[in-house]
Amino acid sequence: MPHVTKSLVEVPRTGRYFSLNSVQQTTKNIWIVFHGYGQLAEYFIKHFEDLEADENFVIAVEGLSRFYVDGLTGRVGASWMTKEDREEEIKDQSSYINAVLVDAGVGTKDDSYRFVVLGFSQGTATAVRWFVNNRIRPSQLVLWAGSFPHDVDTLKKRDIFQGLPVHFVYGNEDQFLKDVNIEEKTSGLKKMGMKLKVWPFEGKHAMDKPTLAKIVDSFDQ
Repeated sequence: MPHVTKSLVEVPRTGRYFSLNSVQQTTKNIWIVFHGYGQLAEYFIKHFEDLEADENFVIAVEGLSRFYVDGLTGRVGASWMTKEDREEEIKDQSSYINAVLVDAGVGTKDDSYRFVVLGFSQGTATAVRWFVNNRIRPSQLVLWAGSFPHDVDTLKKRDIFQGLPVHFVYGNEDQFLKDVNIEEKTSGLKKMGMKLKVWPFEGKHAMDKPTLAKIVDSFDQ
């Protein structure tokens, strides 16, 4: 009888990231931001261009799997993971993201600035898994139009999540959240012990620059 064997092989891989502005003495916030499904970091980072350049340094990481969004040619997008070999995907992502921070010369425990993590849509779960698996506690966490990953046990990670400032952001016309009970979702985050702020805005499944600016202003409040 034929017998199929599954094997895993580690291979070198080149990932890319994009950065906006630079780290200076006036830098208040260092961001690491995670795009959504079918997006590219090169374009996602443009949503942060209106933030004060001398106060914000932004790193946009990109999913390692790129594909043609429509058919076999044309616009290219990236994805963080699928259900196939998900645990290996998560490990590969973690190694890649850690390497990005080293390359960018950014530490996650430097008290001279806030370390802000933002995930949009599919990127929210990737962002949370990454900092939890690396025992990193962000200064601020922004969950934009996405869900908290169910496979992260906050009770076992109280040192990370207890009192963590979390911003839950969504558009009131988001087509992917039309069947989601926002109050139930946000109350669940509060029960996990996080310090939650909810930011609805007029719009669909997208980033919104005016809302982002308000969130940044709230960091000092």
